[in-house]
Amino acid sequence: MKKFLFYTLLALPVLALVMWWLGGTPRETHFDDLPWQVAVSPDGRTSEVFGVTLGETHLGALRDKLHLIPSLGLFVHPDGTRSLEAYFGAVKLGPFQANLVVILDADDWALARMTADGMSDKPMPSGARRLNLSASNAAAAMALPIREITYVPRASYDQEIALRRFGEPDQRLPTPDGDQYWLYPDKGMVLMLSENGRDMLHYAPPPHFDEVRARILRSEALEALIQ
Repeated sequence: MKKFLFYTLLALPVLALVMWWLGGTPRETHFDDLPWQVAVSPDGRTSEVFGVTLGETHLGALRDKLHLIPSLGLFVHPDGTRSLEAYFGAVKLGPFQANLVVILDADDWALARMTADGMSDKPMPSGARRLNLSASNAAAAMALPIREITYVPRASYDQEIALRRFGEPDQRLPTPDGDQYWLYPDKGMVLMLSENGRDMLHYAPPPHFDEVRARILRSEALEALIQ
């Protein structure tokens, strides 16, 4: 009996060490590229999210970061305005899976040229028309800066999680169908909590946030960006 107790006491420190090594004590994990990690520049002119500085980082840099080729489309909207967008499906940013849509900062001359060269005119549910780019215009698009980002997580956020991660919004805009837009103008960020669909986050440079707010107030829902 004494020998049994003696060997048991010897084994306890070894057992404790093995349990610690196998994860008995949790280790702190740090992730980058989380959707609430938004850094505004000191002058407030732009912001950085997912490693993208809005208005500065080119599409080609994001392509290289994600190791994915985006689907490019030029959209002609019902009011005659045009936007050049790139869609990345099933990306992993930090620990999360999401879809990503970026709006590129193309001037009117470039958009007019790409429209003239556009192919496969396709009507969209939003009322816009989508044109595919020629090979040369697709290559040129990779050198254009990213102006805005829409992030569509696979996971859903409830309000408690949203408040804990993103903080209290400056303004909440409810919609008739039960969705809510949470506005964070200082960060250039909008969180859309969907009642029945997928939640979304939209990022724009803070000085351009009034344009984003105006689109929401005109009932141009962020879902329209996911063509």
